[in-house]
Amino acid sequence: MKKTLIQLAALAALFAASAQAAIVEVAGGDITTNTTWTASNEYVLNGIVFVKNATLTIEPGTIIRGQPRTNSSTYNPGTLVITKSGKINAVGTAANPIIFTTAAVNDGTGRPLDANADNIADRWTVGATFLDANPKTAPLAPTYVKQTGDLVPGVVSANVPMAGLAGGIIVLGEAPTNRDNTVALGGGFYAEGEAYIEGLPETDATSYGGIYPFHSSGKLAYISIRHGGNNLAANNEINGLTLAGVGAGTLVEFIDVYCNLDDGVEIFGGTVNVRYLNINFVEDDGFDVDQGWTGGAQFLFVLQHSAFGDALVEADGHDEDPTNGSSGASRMTANGRPFQYCVISNLTGVGRAALGGTAGNGIRMRAGFGGEVLNSLVVGCNQSFRIDAATGSESDGFDARTRALTGEIVLRSNTANGNTANTLSFTKSTGSVTGTFDSATSGWNNSVASPGFKAWNLAAANGVNPVALQTGQGGSPASLTPVAALPNSPFFATVTYRGAFPSVKTSDLWTTGWTALNKRGVLVTRGNQ
Repeated sequence: MKKTLIQLAALAALFAASAQAAIVEVAGGDITTNTTWTASNEYVLNGIVFVKNATLTIEPGTIIRGQPRTNSSTYNPGTLVITKSGKINAVGTAANPIIFTTAAVNDGTGRPLDANADNIADRWTVGATFLDANPKTAPLAPTYVKQTGDLVPGVVSANVPMAGLAGGIIVLGEAPTNRDNTVALGGGFYAEGEAYIEGLPETDATSYGGIYPFHSSGKLAYISIRHGGNNLAANNEINGLTLAGVGAGTLVEFIDVYCNLDDGVEIFGGTVNVRYLNINFVEDDGFDVDQGWTGGAQFLFVLQHSAFGDALVEADGHDEDPTNGSSGASRMTANGRPFQYCVISNLTGVGRAALGGTAGNGIRMRAGFGGEVLNSLVVGCNQSFRIDAATGSESDGFDARTRALTGEIVLRSNTANGNTANTLSFTKSTGSVTGTFDSATSGWNNSVASPGFKAWNLAAANGVNPVALQTGQGGSPASLTPVAALPNSPFFATVTYRGAFPSVKTSDLWTTGWTALNKRGVLVTRGNQ
């Protein structure tokens, strides 16, 4: 009897191991019934998957892999889209995060290129081995070395980003935006503030925005999104996490975006609040806001790579592109509703220059941005804080500079240090503000001072330590205090420090145990490492 029980236990373990390894392919198309993805499987998205009139539940510890797009002219990377009628319930834990990564194949080279060298990674097929074979315990490096014959014959680079190998996550909600009548409804009626998400066909499933500020799209927590950003249309890369018209009833916290081709997290209007965002090594902007977003963000760590990255934060108020002479077809509405005003607090932003690269943008405010940046640290950039005047076809009076000069941009209790220019700059304007950042914002408790970070090293164990005031690093407690009061809202946590992490060296960081960079051993577990 004992032998039989042992045999049964062994069989049960075998079946469990088999179930653990099961790979479920999800075809591009619609999910229209309540569905659960379990941690006993891995899921491969073979195209763009839309959740409609249903809830998609994802268990803690589940791995979802997005295929690269088919070829250089077919834009169908594995992407998850939660439509306005759908919901997502994806709540991982620090011990068991939900991981979205690439399904690209390991062809033995360690490089995500196919034999045609067209910069499109080989798509997974049954029996193949994943390039990102062990995402829970051994995340991929952020870059790879391009060999002679890869993409451009004879050109070799050691810092090719491991990005664009999957799509990403798009959530579309029914909260207000300031888009101007861009979605046609029945009878030729245009819905104020609705729009179609860029890069996807214009259908009911791809529209966002509406009149419900407290709309809920569900829950997203402890999710790591890696190696995404593949194109959804020509010259239209996807963000790691896109929140478009998402309402304040949606939970978004503990989000990790690692090695994305476009922005890390981008918010298009809506009222959603976000917190605990860890954004590492994206090729464009870390955190990007637009189209009349009126929510809040607290605790953000944005780390650029030495070789790439645009702005730590790109903050727009409406959807005109001030750099290319846009026609203004998607301007904010004539009455300015909702007039963009958001609050960002406790950001630690580390730019390329802190890592030995050429300095990029810090926090760039433009295109009608209005709001507050509080209790934040910006190091290793060009201009730490930049406010743009109207350019291109942008409407005068809605530009960021005008809003700043009328008190609608507030920068309070921030620290800038180690930037090419620790200045607040108004661009393309007369009567520019001059002087250092602290003098230009006198009375708002801003400062140019060292937070006392350790040197940044992306190649070393524990080489990234975002905890300030390290022993012997020349930091001053004055660089972290005083702090600005936050809005009277249950969303914002009361803080006594600037930046994303308190200077408590013996406590685990909120990034510990579930983010890709921490699992690689590069981002410290606690401050005293």
